[in-house]
Amino acid sequence: MVKSLDKFVTGFFVVIFGILWYCSSRYQVKPSHYTIVVHDVFGKQTKINGIRTSFRTLEVTQSYISEYHEHFEGYGFSIGQDFPIIKNPAFKIFKKIQR
Repeated sequence: MVKSLDKFVTGFFVVIFGILWYCSSRYQVKPSHYTIVVHDVFGKQTKINGIRTSFRTLEVTQSYISEYHEHFEGYGFSIGQDFPIIKNPAFKIFKKIQR
């Protein structure tokens, strides 16, 4: 009896943690677009003609920022991220039920 209860409790927690892990990792939002934001010496946002400012991957964006730091020493560069809009179907189901 005790062995079967022990297996049941262990199985219950494994299933619960699996469901929690699935639900939490399902809606992770990663940026789909990266931009380089240019700041001058005074901290104001500016634009420099002739440089590329929009990228799809973080690694390429960081590589371009390090390259721009060497060429444009009077400017500061940072990364801007654009997050996609999340459309969660679970909330739509609950809204339909409440009507």
